[in-house]
Amino acid sequence: MRLPDHLELLLTDEPVLDVYSHGPWRVPDGLFEEISARIDGLAADPRAAELTTDEHKLLTLPAALVTAEIFGILAFLPGGGAIKAGSWSQLPERLLYRHLVNPGPLSTRMTRWDAPGGRWRPPVDWLIEAPDRELAIDLARDCLSVLEGIEPLEERRKALLRLYDDAPVCDMNLPKMELREHWHAHAGDDIVTALPELLGPVGYLEWVCAGLLASYENLTEAAPRDESVEVHLIQLLLQGSMEHVPAELSVALGEDRYRELQQRFAAERRGFKAGAWQERTRAWLVRALVAGAADACRGWLDMAMRFCAIVQGLPGDPWFPKAECIPVGQFQTDLRRLYAPRRRVVNPLTETLKSVPEPVGDAEARQGGRASARAEISTSLVEQPEVVEALDELTSGSGPVRLLITGPDGTGKRDAAQELGKALALGRDPHWLTDNLFTGQRLSDAVAKLHADARDCAGDRLLIIEGLDGIVTDPGNGEAIAAELHRLLAVHPDLHLVALCDTDGEERIRDINPVLPQRFRIARTRPFTAQGHAELFRRALDARGARGTRQAVEAAGALLAATPPMQTLRNARLAPHLADQAVAAARARMTPDAESTAAGPGATSQEAASSGAASAKAATSKAAAPQTVSPQTVSPQTASPQTASPQTASPQTASLQAAAVEAEAASLGVAASKAASPKAAAQKARLVIRKQDIPETLDTSQATGNPLAELRDLTGLDTVKHEIALLVAGTHAARLRSESGLTITPPTRHMVFTGNPGTGKTMVARLLGRIYKRLGVLSSGHLVEASRAHLVGEYIGQTAPRTRRLVERAIGGVLFIDEAYTLTQSPLKGDYGHEAIAELVKLMEDHRDDLVVIVAGYEQEMAEFLVANPGLDSRFPKQIHFPDYTDDELIIVFGQLAAADGFRLAPGTEEVLRTMLRRAPRGPSFGNGRLMRNMLDVAVANQADRVASAAVAAVKDGSANDGEGGRGTKGHKSAKSSAKSTTKSSAKSSVKAPTKSELITLTADDLPPLLDHPEEFFGLYL
Repeated sequence: MRLPDHLELLLTDEPVLDVYSHGPWRVPDGLFEEISARIDGLAADPRAAELTTDEHKLLTLPAALVTAEIFGILAFLPGGGAIKAGSWSQLPERLLYRHLVNPGPLSTRMTRWDAPGGRWRPPVDWLIEAPDRELAIDLARDCLSVLEGIEPLEERRKALLRLYDDAPVCDMNLPKMELREHWHAHAGDDIVTALPELLGPVGYLEWVCAGLLASYENLTEAAPRDESVEVHLIQLLLQGSMEHVPAELSVALGEDRYRELQQRFAAERRGFKAGAWQERTRAWLVRALVAGAADACRGWLDMAMRFCAIVQGLPGDPWFPKAECIPVGQFQTDLRRLYAPRRRVVNPLTETLKSVPEPVGDAEARQGGRASARAEISTSLVEQPEVVEALDELTSGSGPVRLLITGPDGTGKRDAAQELGKALALGRDPHWLTDNLFTGQRLSDAVAKLHADARDCAGDRLLIIEGLDGIVTDPGNGEAIAAELHRLLAVHPDLHLVALCDTDGEERIRDINPVLPQRFRIARTRPFTAQGHAELFRRALDARGARGTRQAVEAAGALLAATPPMQTLRNARLAPHLADQAVAAARARMTPDAESTAAGPGATSQEAASSGAASAKAATSKAAAPQTVSPQTVSPQTASPQTASPQTASPQTASLQAAAVEAEAASLGVAASKAASPKAAAQKARLVIRKQDIPETLDTSQATGNPLAELRDLTGLDTVKHEIALLVAGTHAARLRSESGLTITPPTRHMVFTGNPGTGKTMVARLLGRIYKRLGVLSSGHLVEASRAHLVGEYIGQTAPRTRRLVERAIGGVLFIDEAYTLTQSPLKGDYGHEAIAELVKLMEDHRDDLVVIVAGYEQEMAEFLVANPGLDSRFPKQIHFPDYTDDELIIVFGQLAAADGFRLAPGTEEVLRTMLRRAPRGPSFGNGRLMRNMLDVAVANQADRVASAAVAAVKDGSANDGEGGRGTKGHKSAKSSAKSTTKSSAKSSVKAPTKSELITLTADDLPPLLDHPEEFFGLYL
């Protein structure tokens, strides 16, 4: 039994601010002192020093207006009536202690809480004495700026800043309530979403009621309660000392529920005792807490407290609710009472009262069951004898499990851990931790999480840490976490732990903490041989209801062993990928057209006989059928046993499927009708995968076609094509030298692409990866696109692991970093972009044999980027510039894009497009091919509106003519006169529906309009 991870902070003694609507937050050391210094600096600012007030009751008088403003903001930012708890929840006392007239004692109890009323005052309220409106708003913004960094309040603080940036135009001398209404009405939806109090008292009440009802429904599912929603609401009103049902609830809850509350209020009020209700509610929350609904409990408490605050403050703003209204403090005490770490003392009875010896037969049976489990483990892994041996030892022993499994990705490490968890039968499912859970965390948070997980799993749950080598080698917290893990293994002798690492992971751990690997039994996985891949392929076929011939399985094993991995598609994960392709090929082969040619020259006599039997059976079915089977009827999709529906299958299709089943049975020498048993018949009738169904090569990148031909067919880019041709020629020449026995030095293939947007840089990078794969330079040739966000972390220690993971994804292919210059252009001090570059430079050199890194961006910016790091320029010896397209080339691109979408251009369209391009300014932001794509989207939308309108008009015109003809026709009119009337009616119709040709034609009128200022168009559609 444990809390959700994000609530674990509540069990510590750390400085915590817990705004319920956000969650617990560990206050960084020194942050509050820094904010206090900012407040003092603002109060001493010459603009604010002379602006004081003598009306504030809690500040030392005369009080600076900015400190009065900040005092009000601190009450409002958590939320109107919202719960603010934790050991450092006294925000005014901690941040304004130098300005308070009578500061109270500071409490560090984790169970401390309060719920301020939190009325928002416009920035010209306290600051009305400022010389002008602009200064008042500027100072109000500064009051918000000095509070930056308190994470639970950040969203609401930024929303207020956006509101102040776009202040309403109104007289600052208006009455305060009217002034507030101007500000409320001016706030946008995004601001009101973060600050629902700006909806006004009634709107805020409606928002609170929605959250209250949702949380109550969730809680009653976890801990049922014998009361209706209406009774629950009435008791909340009574607990809030309300003597009537506020009329505003008719808006918030609806008139029907409001009337029911009114009818039942008096009856519920008689005999209501606040203390008894609070005890019942506390017990209800405890039941929900142990049922796993901790977040729902906190959500209900927060909404219930806001509900009491707002109904007490009606018709005005939320009021400060009484502390005894809702059992918040009791809930926080119960949470720590149930979940906080406890000391354990062994009860002597557990030693003095020995368990009754069990009969010998039962013990033997249990040992037999355990042996069976070990046998199951040994047969579930393929070609991993070292891991199987380790599992046998650990499941047969009595001590704690401490296993470290290292090896390549996709070799069964996770399967082994899961098998071990099942064999141990500890009572609870294994708990998994990954390296991503620790990346970027503060050391205290990471250690607290590790302690909590170890404490929770000790004794009755297997803890699995995936990527332990990545965790302990993290430059930020890795060494400390390794030491802490070693300590936990000693503190919890009953902790079962399995750690998974990459190849040689134990050596990387030993470099950080030499003693930690000694705590584990180490087992290594290894890549699969062709025989291992064949067994994995056989299992994958079995999972798909198919089976393979011996030749097919051996061919699949050899193919998989020779297939290079791509990203995460590697080792054991390749077998299901190939199995899907083989099954699809076999089903296509089972169609009549394929069956008619199955007994070709290359077929064996047995396969020819089975093919002939299938063809004969199909011919018999066709002869017996009353209609001819169309090609559509027997398409592969129809014949597939996965997609064919019993309700829709035709007799012909059923006959063909029966023929296929019988033919497959015949190929094994057993007729389907004479199978030994139903089970054997089903076994024989399974889809059979033959060697011809296994492809010659397995392209994991799913890229078909000739990339060199695709490059040649691209419009323009003549200089780029020439540069790529030189690279290809150099690769061919190096291969010829190598084959001749000459010594060659592999060149550095990383390069720089420069050019404006839309000039084809990404497209050429993708083709280049495929070209290098065909040449044998890269193993997979896939493309991984990245930007600054994929490389640079948000915290210390996050950038290097993030960069490593990105490079690992790209190994075997091309890593394309667009706008790479942004890594060095951040104005922030201490930006992590340079750390990403340093890590990238190292990894480029480590993987130069099977990785190409391409950085791209504007020409001038990329030149500055290359000099930002001493090693960058030498790592990118090749630079290719992508020129802008000419007008003629852009028109060709437009036509190609339109044709690819199924459209054609009407005569004159290209001339209008050329006129638009001639007038367009060609600056750095000119979109080139991307602009053509956007212009085509606009043209297609305009054409759709045109043809749809024509179709609707034609339907309406035809309906009107039909109506006129009907009124002019008598019921006894002959058929001849009716036809004459219809012809006359058709002649009247002047609107025709668009033809098929018109539906796929783009005209000049469909293009965006010619503007007086062309730059407006390109700014609008880029």
